[in-house]
Amino acid sequence: MDPFQTLTTSQRHGVIIHHWDTDGLCSAAVLFNYLAERFPEKKLTTFVPTITNYYLTAQQLQQLSDAQYQFAITCDINFPEQTVNGLARVWPDQTYIFDHHHQTPYRQVHYFNQPHPACASFITATLGLANNLLAAIAMVGDREESIQQDTQYYPWVAEMMQQYNISFAQLLTLRRLIDSNYMVDDYSGMHDTIQLLRHDPLALLTDVKLENNLQQIGGEIDRLLEQAPQALSNQVLFLDLHTSLNILSHVTRNISRQYPDKIIFTRQLKADQYTCYIRRRQLQYDMRQLIQFARDLGLNAGGKEEVVGIIIPREQLNEIFPKLQAKVASIQV
Repeated sequence: MDPFQTLTTSQRHGVIIHHWDTDGLCSAAVLFNYLAERFPEKKLTTFVPTITNYYLTAQQLQQLSDAQYQFAITCDINFPEQTVNGLARVWPDQTYIFDHHHQTPYRQVHYFNQPHPACASFITATLGLANNLLAAIAMVGDREESIQQDTQYYPWVAEMMQQYNISFAQLLTLRRLIDSNYMVDDYSGMHDTIQLLRHDPLALLTDVKLENNLQQIGGEIDRLLEQAPQALSNQVLFLDLHTSLNILSHVTRNISRQYPDKIIFTRQLKADQYTCYIRRRQLQYDMRQLIQFARDLGLNAGGKEEVVGIIIPREQLNEIFPKLQAKVASIQV
């Protein structure tokens, strides 16, 4: 099935709403290139929700509506039903969702979602495109070293490494460089990076601005990792992070490497809301159970089997956080 068979020549200006991480930017770049080749008459804009918010605010939805885009595409962001309904109201029959996270299908939009190492690799396969470097970068971005154990999809990565004469270590460096944009709150940098990904992804390896980002981020991560996490149970460790950078997920990932047999639970206050991450590495527990638990509490949440992100408004912290903490601490594997 052609995902864009309902897109007509009259829809001339569209917006690609994407996740802020490496896979999200690569997914946007794949879609941008595909649509630019297939529909050269169309104008495309990219948009990122507020970093750490897995939803669109009412103001953002109104902003997008006021811009008079004629179609909207989302990629690699596990929007809740309220946001999807809002998109469908603004663009009836012209909202397209691409994802690789588990979610009950939404029938009010054009919905494409299957398990895949990355959303960019899923989009590549769904659009019938040849294997490409963006899909490889995205898979390494989401799966890091673990993609090397994936006998089905690591050959995609290996093929690109050979074709472009690059190492796996360089792919990991590309992930760090791309992610550095969102860590330092550089929204325009994400837009610029998408354009580089579209035309010359390897140019990112010598980008001075992104390298400077990494220097700043590295020092802050090292500082935070010096703190000892608190044991909530035999299997759960908790750490409250105090930093102005958006590095909660990366610090959580690093702690998870240090304690692969534990569930890592972290929290950060930023912009009047708390972002919580819960990640596991070796333990066999499906974190998606926590997504539904959080949503039943009225919270915005998203993620996949090994990691979940949850947003708690600051004014609800004292009421809601103890419930979430107790739920995580009670996990038995």
